[in-house]
Amino acid sequence: MALDEDSTTDREERWDMPAARGRRRSRWRGRAALQFTVAVLCTAAVTGGVICINAQEEPTHTGQDAAVPPATAPVVKGDLVSQVRGFGTLDYTGRRSLSASLSGTLTWLPPANTTVARGEKLYAVDDKPVLLMYGSTPTWRAFAPGMPGGRDVRMLEENLAALGYGGFTVDDKFTDLTEAAVKRWQKDVGLPVTGRIELGRVAVAPGKVRIAGTGAAVGDTLAPGAKLLTVTAIGHQVSVDVPVSDQKLAVKGTEVTVELPDGTRTPGTVSQVSPPREEEGKQPVVPVVVKLKRPKDTDGLQRTDVDVWLRKSEAKNVLSVPVTALKALPGGGFGVQVVADEAVTTVKVTTGAFADGRVAISGSGIAEGVKVGVPKL
Repeated sequence: MALDEDSTTDREERWDMPAARGRRRSRWRGRAALQFTVAVLCTAAVTGGVICINAQEEPTHTGQDAAVPPATAPVVKGDLVSQVRGFGTLDYTGRRSLSASLSGTLTWLPPANTTVARGEKLYAVDDKPVLLMYGSTPTWRAFAPGMPGGRDVRMLEENLAALGYGGFTVDDKFTDLTEAAVKRWQKDVGLPVTGRIELGRVAVAPGKVRIAGTGAAVGDTLAPGAKLLTVTAIGHQVSVDVPVSDQKLAVKGTEVTVELPDGTRTPGTVSQVSPPREEEGKQPVVPVVVKLKRPKDTDGLQRTDVDVWLRKSEAKNVLSVPVTALKALPGGGFGVQVVADEAVTTVKVTTGAFADGRVAISGSGIAEGVKVGVPKL
């Protein structure tokens, strides 16, 4: 039997969809058809009105000011990075269905959210347990002395040895020593001691499983193929659909930030990128899976909506200041107030890219560490 298969940015890009979905949104349900919006940065000038950053005049000194600004901020050299937000789903990994391979009466099922480990009971048929073993090879035949060798035999022997029933060489041959180990195991778990294992008496999964739901009830009459349980692995992952236009932001290995329902932010890495998918009437998207770096951050969470923040570089190795440092100049363009030894000089600047509340500037005397005036916080 087998298991089937950070601050607030000045320009925020969002992937939305019209369907309602749980908390906070009337924008997204399930896999997204995403609508892309961009809010263009504008900031209120000290003298009133609105400034949109697009000036390109040559930088010059415009003279000294009498008033010292209420606060200052240093010119910083580095990359300007904005964030793109997507709406994703946090869920357990490896969701699969478990079907019966035995006939009989279902006499026991585990409660939902139970964790089952190697050698433990998954369910019972005719009051005899079906037990979990670890591996990637599904069982497709009974185990018995004289059977042809195979990788399923190796899987069985690896599990018996891990459970403490050794005394044989782990290989792909079912020997007399393997039979003896099987008998000891059967005695301990309450099965008839025959040295043989019928098909369906063990189920195989890559590791521990969590019981996510049931497809049958105690007392049901089972037939091979009947759906019994839905199981998952223990860890979480995040699924998010990225617009094709932004797929370069979510290549495998890209670091992202996941915001949980309580506002906690936890780091993750793009672990899987699927081919683009297009649905009628919806924007083409690239399905992406994010692996969390701090799994304990999601302990206790079931399936839930999350925000996924991708980083988008706007400019590299530039000089930048807070957007609020910009002043509208009487002759047009923008300037900053350079403060040095209580002297204040307004310097006309050329503006560039903006992100995360900052704007790239260049101008006469503008260098890393120079203090510029900003409104008092």
